Amino acid sequence: MSGKIDTPTLLFDVPPVLMESFCRLIDSGVDGLGWRALATHILPSQLEVRCTEMYVAAGKSPTQELMWLWAQQNKTVGDLLKVLDEMGHTRARSLFQSQGFEIKPFLSISGEKQKYFITYSDVREGTRHFHQDLKIGSSVCAEVYCGKWGNRSFVVKVFKQENKANWKALWGKFTKEIEVLQLYQHPNILELWGSFSEADRFCLVYPYLHNGSLFHRLHEVNHLTSSLSWQERLNIIKGTAKAIHHLHTAQPCVVICGNITSSNILLDEHLQPKLSDFGLAHLRPHSVDQSCTIVIDTASHSNLGYLSEEYIRDGKLSIKLDVYSLGMVILETCTGQKVKQESAKNLFLRDVLHSEFEEKSSVDACLRFLDPKVEHWPTAVALCLLRIGLECTGSKMRVRPSMEMVSKYSHLCKHK
Repeated sequence: MSGKIDTPTLLFDVPPVLMESFCRLIDSGVDGLGWRALATHILPSQLEVRCTEMYVAAGKSPTQELMWLWAQQNKTVGDLLKVLDEMGHTRARSLFQSQGFEIKPFLSISGEKQKYFITYSDVREGTRHFHQDLKIGSSVCAEVYCGKWGNRSFVVKVFKQENKANWKALWGKFTKEIEVLQLYQHPNILELWGSFSEADRFCLVYPYLHNGSLFHRLHEVNHLTSSLSWQERLNIIKGTAKAIHHLHTAQPCVVICGNITSSNILLDEHLQPKLSDFGLAHLRPHSVDQSCTIVIDTASHSNLGYLSEEYIRDGKLSIKLDVYSLGMVILETCTGQKVKQESAKNLFLRDVLHSEFEEKSSVDACLRFLDPKVEHWPTAVALCLLRIGLECTGSKMRVRPSMEMVSKYSHLCKHK
């Protein structure tokens, strides 16, 4: 998928991953942004529009069937973009700006022009053909390389395709991340520069952020990096809360991240947080119950300390899982301690702080756990953040605050 796509491109030649994301978005749309509105624009009669209902009854994607029929008339990407403009569907239109494809002129969801256009050839050249010397990280399912592209630095996540058995799972994570980063852009969510499926590699390309991750700045401070100040920590928490609240309230679907950790919160040159890694995300229409049970793969999670008990024990997934995970990040950021204590007892930070709070019946009792590397913690700010962290990590899912409340509380944390 390293070729360029433009308006004369036939719909038949649109890469499957892009078309699949487009069909999912239109299928889940309502009123003027759904598949019925699209059918009205491209089908010659209302009778044919009503016939499309048969695909829904058969459990098929109506948008996919519509695109198949329309493509047989030699329709192009330009034809589709014209229809999307008539519908006012800027989000669907924005799908065609990513994945290393280029359509000019083009506006993103936020109304800003797309900044960069990087090709797979640029990625290969910039990483010296994925040379091991440029590998900067690795996980269960992916390897991460840094590279140079002109005067810019980038990071490429390469999904491991070691055997055919895990191909489907990897493809699911790959396409899920593309979908979230394309549809739910936000100043505190990592920007996607491109995505490629070439030979045996699935690749996602992002800007390289020189300040690393929040985990790195909390736990791996050296002579080259200074410890984060209390103001910087507060701003990181606020920005991350904004990003999660945006995902929980976005249209057309709620996004449950399912993998919020300090390692997945990256920091730009101004130490503004960028939430990343959405391969385990779940999208769910607002109209359905936001709590469900799933089979979880604990091997995909780098640290179980960020996951709530109901999720680990029962596989119960809801937006309150993200609230819990953010609560753990808040407690970690305030104390400078890892969520799983590196000691003989293998204590979890949550248990230590909740035990102290319950024993003394006061959040003040937790002040002694504040990170000593931070100078002049304002007591009011520290208490406010600790209280939010403790409420978010409560054992009972129902009593945890919503992300709207967490975001509001964090903005009330001020130095008096």
